[in-house]
Amino acid sequence: MQSYIKSEVFVDLENALDGAKGILKLVRPNWEESGIKTQVFSNGITNKMFGFHYKNNKGEIILVRVNGNGTEIFLDREEEVKSFSLLRQYGCAPSLYCVFNNGLCYEFIKGITLTCQTVRLPSVYKLLAGELARVHSIPTKADPPPKPTAFPLMRKFLAIAFASDSIIDGGLTVARKNEDQVLRKEVDELESCLTNLNSPIVFCHNDILLHNVIYNEHAEKISFIDYEYAGFNYQAYDIGNHFCEFAGIDDVDYNLYPGKDFQLKWLRHYLHAWYQYNFPDGCTDTSQMDDKVDILYKQVNKFALASHLSWGIWALVQAKYSTIDFDYKEYSKLRLDEYHRRKDDFLAL
Repeated sequence: MQSYIKSEVFVDLENALDGAKGILKLVRPNWEESGIKTQVFSNGITNKMFGFHYKNNKGEIILVRVNGNGTEIFLDREEEVKSFSLLRQYGCAPSLYCVFNNGLCYEFIKGITLTCQTVRLPSVYKLLAGELARVHSIPTKADPPPKPTAFPLMRKFLAIAFASDSIIDGGLTVARKNEDQVLRKEVDELESCLTNLNSPIVFCHNDILLHNVIYNEHAEKISFIDYEYAGFNYQAYDIGNHFCEFAGIDDVDYNLYPGKDFQLKWLRHYLHAWYQYNFPDGCTDTSQMDDKVDILYKQVNKFALASHLSWGIWALVQAKYSTIDFDYKEYSKLRLDEYHRRKDDFLAL
């Protein structure tokens, strides 16, 4: 049952703060303007985000997210709301207050976002692995079961990124055609390799970058935010994607990609939680668990390649349409370079 406000309001990205305040009035009409305190969040590279609380009451903070221009071209906003609602149903998301034409308004989750250092702390990564196992355990009632989104989404990004550059001749330059063909071949070949790994299809976040993880030290709790790309996908993709994000965003350093010893510890915690959520008897045989951790380690690193390829192509779309001040072309190059650098080693595992 829908419990949020649905509005046809469109917020101008160039005047996003005033528009966000207008959305706030819909969900908290009793808040007097003179008592409203505002915080501008700058972590996102796609959207604009604002936080509001009333007077000195920081116990209730309302977030308003205004979608970046053009994001509706490659994102299904209705599916995002469905994912948000599903996650909320299973206690994995905050309250959703309002869905407007180009954004959302929802409850603020207390805590801090992760850094390249804190994501490695045992007190943090054990909680994160457990929470991800919980998300991955959300059931589907669909018949037939949903298909994984990874490779269809890559092809969707490609179609948008390499749509005709010229209205006059309706065609792409030779260089752009070649780039398109090379990337399509990579997608086809990688899909052929990875689909044979039999990674389970589970409900995934699909974008667990450091800024999308909230750590509440006092409550000893990890929460994931931003569900734009959430949906059913390969289990190993979601984990591999998270490991890629150890490199950070602002100053990306792929030397920070976690090594084997760390990954094995992380994956062991994940699998213990996964079995607790999905199988009543768990997995108590140590040797059996060792084998399962090793299998998942190989799957995860191979699917990390899919993460690099997907976000590298995604960034080409953003470079074409986004008005956010971020060097998407350089980010695309970083991801695709890392894909090629790691490809042979990871596929050989």
